[in-house]
Amino acid sequence: MAKGGAPYVVVHGGVHKTATSHIQSILQRNAGRLRKSGVYYVHHRDTRKEYTVPAQLNGYEKLGLEYRTKVPDKELAKKATKFFRKIGAGAGERIVLSDENMPGHSGHCVRSGHLYSRGRTLIPIFAQNIPYPVTEVHIALRHYADFFASTFIEFLRSAKGENVIPEAQMKRAVLSNLPSWTGFVDLVLSCFPEAEMTVWRHEDFGALSERVIGNLIGPGFDINTLAEPKRKRGRPSASHRAVQELLIAIEREGGDAALARRVEIQDAYPRGPDYPGYDPWSAAERAHLGRLYEKDLTEIAMRKRVTLLAP
Repeated sequence: MAKGGAPYVVVHGGVHKTATSHIQSILQRNAGRLRKSGVYYVHHRDTRKEYTVPAQLNGYEKLGLEYRTKVPDKELAKKATKFFRKIGAGAGERIVLSDENMPGHSGHCVRSGHLYSRGRTLIPIFAQNIPYPVTEVHIALRHYADFFASTFIEFLRSAKGENVIPEAQMKRAVLSNLPSWTGFVDLVLSCFPEAEMTVWRHEDFGALSERVIGNLIGPGFDINTLAEPKRKRGRPSASHRAVQELLIAIEREGGDAALARRVEIQDAYPRGPDYPGYDPWSAAERAHLGRLYEKDLTEIAMRKRVTLLAP
């Protein structure tokens, strides 16, 4: 039970491109049954719209960014109070929040070469406006080469023409900054000082998925009775050829014109046996980033309050 008779708050903070949508779909599919057991999963769309976005708008203003919508501190506090009160969880009942946008967005990583360059502003605001102690934080991590390749695709899917950056610029930023999950984990730990953190490698998720979801919903619920989400066609990952064709089109036609043909290009070169997945790294670059990843994971596993799951 959380301190002071408050609800027991669990935060799943992503990160991007680590099967977060799959986890969310299972939790949402079973939200009604979970609630009967005292586990309140908040639909990630509601969490994002009613809590994450206002918290980030508050952070953007602090960063001096000019957004049309302003959410000053007092208004954010009111929105947070309303959001958590509406959940309806009582003392000792479990609230599960899941939003991979907690630390920021894919574009923040791609453009800077850092892991969530605005996280030092955004994560504390997200954490500090939760009115109850956060008892657990769950985070997935991913090989640096694959994370930045996947987030670059995500960036291209949502970017506007004038904001697109070349692949070479993304790679240069990553290799010059040498991103580290160690610093990211330390930041999250500092923002949730009362929480225990569970971390897993995205590469191990296939073997760990039941444990990951079981850890999120907590003891007292048989994980084997969870209903699978209704089958929907997921958004396929882009092939290497599709990304290259899109980048060539951007150079030839300009960003807006080329980006308007994103779906057409992806459909022409679907990921599969004929068109492998997007991978912008040379073998030497991938090996270098892989060594950094393994080194950082070893260090993260030694952190107090951190449990690194293993298959």
